[in-house]
Amino acid sequence: MSWLVLGPVCVWLLFGLGQPLRNRLGAVAALLALEGATIFLAPGDHRPEPPPVAAMMPPRPVPSPTAVSCPVRLPHPDEVRLSRTHVTILWPAVIGECDTAAVVLGTHGNRLRVWVHEGALVGNHRASVVPVNIDGHTAFVDVARKLARHPWVAVDGRSGKRIPTIKHG
Repeated sequence: MSWLVLGPVCVWLLFGLGQPLRNRLGAVAALLALEGATIFLAPGDHRPEPPPVAAMMPPRPVPSPTAVSCPVRLPHPDEVRLSRTHVTILWPAVIGECDTAAVVLGTHGNRLRVWVHEGALVGNHRASVVPVNIDGHTAFVDVARKLARHPWVAVDGRSGKRIPTIKHG
């Protein structure tokens, strides 16, 4: 609330015609105090953003917990391959890999946030449910998603860590 009241007053004192030097210095001091208080009072725990409510693809129903026979896993992608029409997400395969995975892709600036969930997904989520493919020791899913030509940086939606990205076409 202080910013809303003092901010415009300080700007007027700084840039107003005919303001004496002491008014301008007081405005600078007030702005510095406001900024310091904002930094001091800001919450210290920076949590990753929650997954977006809706994916760009039309959502398919997520299997219910009783219909899924594989254990819940939250794979951490090792690599993301991007093309104009598809996003392929790869991670190390394990024994008992699920047949399907729920995937949410979110964009924020130049970041493509990726969430992958295998097994029962409890709650009301809007995710694309896609088949999991196995190639040797690698599991992967292919999500149909049109992406603009952009220097995308893929990041894990849970940890915020960067995922190596390969661009195709």
